[in-house]
Amino acid sequence: MQHKYKMFKIKGQKFVVKMDLNPLTNEFEYHMYIRHLITPQQAIAAYFSKTSEIYNEERCRYELYSSSLDITVYYIYLKEQDILLITAFHQGGQDG
Repeated sequence: MQHKYKMFKIKGQKFVVKMDLNPLTNEFEYHMYIRHLITPQQAIAAYFSKTSEIYNEERCRYELYSSSLDITVYYIYLKEQDILLITAFHQGGQDG
């Protein structure tokens, strides 16, 4: 499967978002939107409004939750502290 990345810079922080090639439209679309109907802007808003965060050692990623948006975001740091947003989804409550 082909993919590429798009970068957003918000509040001095760089966020990188994966895009996948949609075989039906032959256009690139945000991975997290195709999978979970979350836009990069919603995931970034969740990052800035996080209410809890852990580092998942088994998966080597950070996992945060924003209770105000009810969104969970998985991410990792890239070089120079850029953030790769792996995916984001509505949690249905943190324990849901």
